[in-house]
Amino acid sequence: MKRFVSMLLVAALLLSCLSFAVADGKKSLTIWIPQYQFSKDENAISDKDFWEGQLAEFSAENDVDVNVEILPWGDYNTTIYTGLLNNDGPDVVYVTDNYDLVQNDLLLGLDSYLTEEEKDNYLLWNLSPVNAAGEHVIVPMDDGVAVGYYNKDILAEAGIDAMPEEWDAFIEACKEIKDKTGKQGFLQNWGATTGTSALMLAFWPYYFQAGGEMLDENGEIAINNEAGLATLNFLKKLYDEGIFDETIVAETESIDKFANGELAFVVGDLNKGSSFTGNGVNWEYFFSLKGPKGYGARTATDSFAVASKSKERGTDELAVKALTIITSGKVMDAFHEQIFFLPRFTKDSTYTNNPKYDELTGAHTDDIYVVSEFEGKASFEKALQSNIQMMFMGDLTPEEVLSETMEYYQDQIKQ
Repeated sequence: MKRFVSMLLVAALLLSCLSFAVADGKKSLTIWIPQYQFSKDENAISDKDFWEGQLAEFSAENDVDVNVEILPWGDYNTTIYTGLLNNDGPDVVYVTDNYDLVQNDLLLGLDSYLTEEEKDNYLLWNLSPVNAAGEHVIVPMDDGVAVGYYNKDILAEAGIDAMPEEWDAFIEACKEIKDKTGKQGFLQNWGATTGTSALMLAFWPYYFQAGGEMLDENGEIAINNEAGLATLNFLKKLYDEGIFDETIVAETESIDKFANGELAFVVGDLNKGSSFTGNGVNWEYFFSLKGPKGYGARTATDSFAVASKSKERGTDELAVKALTIITSGKVMDAFHEQIFFLPRFTKDSTYTNNPKYDELTGAHTDDIYVVSEFEGKASFEKALQSNIQMMFMGDLTPEEVLSETMEYYQDQIKQ
């Protein structure tokens, strides 16, 4: 009997200890965000320090450990897709391409967690895709329009009075700049680590300028058309006319070269102007080149989301709460000021954009196009990037780039 009582006491003590451990233990949240801080200024705050600082109050108030992981952009889509499949993946995640994530139900439906006031605060909420249950699954950001920059001093040195916008005029200006100044006219990042990174600045804008639409009536990617051919012929002409050379397939530093005053024209994200000014470059914006169908610039809507697996972990409510803090006007204003320059995407943001940039994009609202989501987008863009590189090397014609990319997509990616 004594032994039985002793065993009961031991069991009770163990249960007490276990209960204490559970009660005393903290929940934890893992947050994945890609690197945005590339400044080399010694006073620049790192991405990790920024986000940990912004979430410190949330962590303390909710007694939760917040683990912020900053991921590289290379293969980011594959990394988060794999992570969201796993039980130890992120709870809150920054999302770029969302098609496969939505189709595979990897993102938590947010409608039942957010108030109507919170939903109304997101300016692009209606652009958020929905899951099979009809619930929105992301908080869309406004990534801003990719615009052009030109070096006014280089143009003046070459005797060019105005920005040459038409495709053929642009090519002639680049040749004239090289002849008269010895500097390069134009470069693109065809050696980017992903097809998505390359195409968003070096293909899609020109495709839109040629009048192209990305998806057909069935929502399928379709670029083997007149606009696709015109775009590739334009890119090939840049090579054939000596604007590009064989190094273009490995080019990754066009922005840096413009910032160093070595380049007359570049297309880049809207936040680049301050770094150009800091380097003493006498620069100006241009909205886009003007193709066969007119102007065209691309934008995108990256986003923040919550993993559907957070519900299994019991962290879903905390994760959504963290999501609302991350995407709040207060936090995003600080992010735009300290880390990366983007337009506001919430009503409660007080962030003011560059007035000159606002004026430029405001005059071209009908010429701004969103890069659509579709099945296997990252793999498709990688294949298209590789085939365009082969075109520059003389191994494929523009027609073959289109046909082989679409055949590969239908036979390999979609299968």
